[in-house]
Amino acid sequence: MQTSSHQAGSIALVAAVLAILACPAYAEVTLNAGARLSNDSNVNGSPDTPTKANQQSDNFLSLSASAVYFKPLDDAQTNYFIAQAGAMTAYYNKFDNLDSSMLMASAGFYRQLSPTWSGQIMGRGFRRDTRQNERDSNGVGASLEIKKQLNQTLWLKGVADYEDNKANLASFSYTGATYGLNLGYLPRPDTFVNLGYSHSARDFKSLVAFNATTQTLFAEVTERMSKNWYLNGGYAYMKNDSNFVGTAYTNHVLSLGVSFSY
Repeated sequence: MQTSSHQAGSIALVAAVLAILACPAYAEVTLNAGARLSNDSNVNGSPDTPTKANQQSDNFLSLSASAVYFKPLDDAQTNYFIAQAGAMTAYYNKFDNLDSSMLMASAGFYRQLSPTWSGQIMGRGFRRDTRQNERDSNGVGASLEIKKQLNQTLWLKGVADYEDNKANLASFSYTGATYGLNLGYLPRPDTFVNLGYSHSARDFKSLVAFNATTQTLFAEVTERMSKNWYLNGGYAYMKNDSNFVGTAYTNHVLSLGVSFSY
C-alpha cells in the first residue's frame, strides 16, 4: 500500500494546491476520488539472491477518496489551514491476503515563506484493516515539506515524515521515518511530471530487533483530461533491505489510474 498511498495522496495534494492558488480569500473544499491499477514484480518480497526464481508478481487495484478543506488565515493569502479526511482500499488478484483498507485524517498549515519558498506541516491519524487480524493497526504521523519554486514550471520539494504504527500483534508494530526529494515540472499547463527519491526506515517492535529500509526511485505523469478529470501513470523502483542477512530484494511497480477532483 505504500506506493499507492503516496500516489493517491500526491494527486489529491496537486489538486488542492492548484485550487489554493486560484481561489479567492475564503474557505474551500475539494473532493477527490481515484482508481489505479498497478503491477508489483515481487509482491511476496522474495530475496534477489541466490535466485529470483521465487519472486512472484501480482496486480492490485487501489481505490481512494478524500475531502480537502483549506482556509486562508490572512488577507494576503500566504498562510492556510488545511485539513483532509480520506479512505483507501487495495484489492490483490492472487495474493488476496494482502487486501487492506485505511481511514485517515490530517490537519496542518501551509505558509508562503517568500515569492519562491513555501512550507507545509501536517499531523495525521489513521486506522488500517487487513485480511490478517494481527496486522490490523492504528497510528499517528507527521510530515514536513519545504518547496522551492525554481521558475514558473519547475520546483524542488524536500519531505520528512514520521509514523508510529501500533498493530494488534506487537511484532508488526513499528516506528518509521521517511526522507524524500521531489522534482516537479509542468511541461504544459495540463501536464504534471513528478520525479523523486525517498529513503524510509522502519524499526519493528519484535522480540528480536528487526530494522527494514526501503529506497525508492519513482516517476509519475499526470495529465488533466478535462476540467475535473486526470489520467496518471507511474513507475517505481524499490530496493528493500534489513538487518537480517539474505533478505534484500527489489520491486518494480507500474501503475495507471484515473482520478477526479472537484
